[in-house]
Amino acid sequence: MSAALSASTTRATDIWIVSPAYDTAFFTASLLVPLMLWLGFSLGVLTGLAVYVLFQLLFNLPHNFQTWTMSVLDAGDRKKHGPRYGIAAVVCLAVLGIPMALSPDGVYPWVRDALIYWGYYHLVRQHYGFLRLYERKMGDVPPEESRFYARYVDAICYLPLLVRFRDPDLMTIKVGSVDAWIHHPVLPESAWMPILALWVAFMVAAIAHHLHLWRIGRRGLMPRALLLTSVTLAFGLAVLVVQDIIVAIAVVTAYHNLQYLGLTWFHNRNRASEPAEGDAPNRPIGWLRDGKVWLYLCFTMCYGVVVFAPRALIQGQRLAELPLAFVVAMHYYIDSRMWRFPLYPERGRWLRLSAPRP
Repeated sequence: MSAALSASTTRATDIWIVSPAYDTAFFTASLLVPLMLWLGFSLGVLTGLAVYVLFQLLFNLPHNFQTWTMSVLDAGDRKKHGPRYGIAAVVCLAVLGIPMALSPDGVYPWVRDALIYWGYYHLVRQHYGFLRLYERKMGDVPPEESRFYARYVDAICYLPLLVRFRDPDLMTIKVGSVDAWIHHPVLPESAWMPILALWVAFMVAAIAHHLHLWRIGRRGLMPRALLLTSVTLAFGLAVLVVQDIIVAIAVVTAYHNLQYLGLTWFHNRNRASEPAEGDAPNRPIGWLRDGKVWLYLCFTMCYGVVVFAPRALIQGQRLAELPLAFVVAMHYYIDSRMWRFPLYPERGRWLRLSAPRP
């Protein structure tokens, strides 16, 4: 009986990426943390600018640094992908820096907005990635069901953004006396109301489907259901309810950052304790291996301060935005590649993506 109970418990935990507590803390309930930023803003405790600074220093840039610990800081990765990274760096510097210097108020706002929309796409793709991780853990998910929930993630994230396009004021960054409009088409009520109705229809369909799966006895639904619920709440609240665009961006992005920090921390700790044959870990991974967690965390936070400092200290100069914009763009590009398991077969090992037990 004890053996059967142990096997049942093991199977129950196999549906989580790490564990029920860890997954909930980092991948779903972590949404509560950026919602506290929104609450502080709503109560007048935080200004929009304060929300932006806290979001960058506490969440976005620390998460940005984790990308380098899994890519360019590795000598082996630079040897394999270095030329590609070099070309990407030159392109990013040129695309961002030239308009900043030569057309700061003409061309550059369009480039900035393209980076913002690229970032939005980047957020959605991460949620899609978590969906795939949970479905891999679930095992035997029918292809049509998997396709539906992939489209669900797209719909639940992109449709609210289209609804926000109804009012240019909702897409205008306001910091002090400076207003910066994020370019977008302005949708009339006849366009955005059906989009909102479609968003609601997707939610109703997903709820009905999960109730059906629960009724017929499908097991292992909880992790995916919690993820989809959190993503729906994050984008629904941030894009449809939060009026200030800076706060809205901070809510959805900080949630994404915390998910990413949780996943990369799990990956890097496993890599430090279980190196693959021939693996030569970079210095931050070495710190984890040697028990110097404090040094890893300090360097992560200091990285954010250094990158953000020019943006904060040099006012009125577009080029002061370049360090922040550059590392963000490079993160989007490299991160889009480094989770492709055929390119990085060791990634699955350090994420412990073993097949679910029968």
